[in-house]
Amino acid sequence: MWKEKMTNLPSIKQLQYLLAVHQHQHFGRAASACFIGQSTLSSAIQNLEETLGCQLIERENRSLMFTSIGEEVVERSRKIINDTISLKELTKSFLTPLSGKLVVGVIPTIASFIAAPLYHFCKQTFCDLELVLVEDTSDKLLDKLEHGQIDLALLALPYQTERFHTQVLAKDHFSLVHHKDYSPAKGVEDFNLLPDASVFLLEREHCMTGHALSACHLNRSSCINPFEAASLHTLLSMVEHQLGVTFLPQMAINAGILENKDMIATPSQGDAYRDIGILWRKTTGRIRDFKLFSQQLEVFLNRQCSLNFTE
Repeated sequence: MWKEKMTNLPSIKQLQYLLAVHQHQHFGRAASACFIGQSTLSSAIQNLEETLGCQLIERENRSLMFTSIGEEVVERSRKIINDTISLKELTKSFLTPLSGKLVVGVIPTIASFIAAPLYHFCKQTFCDLELVLVEDTSDKLLDKLEHGQIDLALLALPYQTERFHTQVLAKDHFSLVHHKDYSPAKGVEDFNLLPDASVFLLEREHCMTGHALSACHLNRSSCINPFEAASLHTLLSMVEHQLGVTFLPQMAINAGILENKDMIATPSQGDAYRDIGILWRKTTGRIRDFKLFSQQLEVFLNRQCSLNFTE
């Protein structure tokens, strides 16, 4: 009886083909992505439906639509594939720790300041590791992490990350930044006393804006200028021309973003900081690798975020 059940199970390959069709919503494109012919793909899906005893995809001329049970099978298949990948990762990690490719997603307001140093650091620290960095927004990185497109995500916290294992590695303190001749900012301790429309920030889609406002306890909205910068360089241009002030994390200052500029950075007092954290899937088979990597990354990040950082 057990042997009969085993022989009637769908194959991993069939489930991979099903996921490809669901992703591309087209048999031809899915077949190309899997490097097989369309007839081979169609036959595999048909065999999968016969094995499961139900229709997963409705086909009409050149269009297709997944049935309700088909959508559920896709979700279950995605978990099975991820668990299978984790199984392979587990054995590889056991045999050769921290070797091969490691894909790390990093948000722009971190990647801008550590990408190159991190490559050098990893090359010196992990001889057998091929580091690949992917820069994107927090939401997109978490989606890529969930679907196995990246191995780790390096984000600024707090952020909604309950689906993943999260480990805080460093505190990145904010400083008030202004031109040396901009008198309204001199000696200010309560940022809510800054002039109206004098605080320049990044676009709201950059999580650093929310973190800066929260960390620096800036709650008087009239202080904030309606202009939203798309980049830190635009932001600093406004400040450099004495139009107002901004907040920058220590990581950016240590990376030299204020070099050759007549600006002053005054570290904020107390709890004005953002946490830098690393995330991975709870189902991963590479926990041992990720913990080893995180230990060294913590040393690296704390050096990058240090208030007394020196090259």
